[in-house]
Amino acid sequence: MEILMNKTFAALLLFGMLFPTMAMAQSKSSIVPVMTGAYAPAEGGCNAAAAAFIYIEDKSIAANKTIGTVTSAKKDGASYVLDVLWIEAGADKADGDRDTVRIEVKDDRSFYFSNSASERTLMRWCS
Repeated sequence: MEILMNKTFAALLLFGMLFPTMAMAQSKSSIVPVMTGAYAPAEGGCNAAAAAFIYIEDKSIAANKTIGTVTSAKKDGASYVLDVLWIEAGADKADGDRDTVRIEVKDDRSFYFSNSASERTLMRWCS
């Protein structure tokens, strides 16, 4: 019984030590220097409505059920200006809406997001 408890404790301790490193192993986005994954407005937190989430992926950006193909990215100081083609789920590229998205990087887990339809909003990493 004591051996089983020691092994269980050791496994829990090891898992607890590995978890932070597993989170830090998340890859950086190739679009902008933030971690890939889901972001939500800082004031609403990660419990905000799903429509408020923005997903930074390796080659694209998404918001709710809309995928944004990044057609170009330009660095402007600490900001990035992305030309994005938004495509709703189930639609094709011909139905896409062109947009300019500005991402002002605060740190590797947060950024300010703005585009033609929204104000400058601080987004924090949730994944």
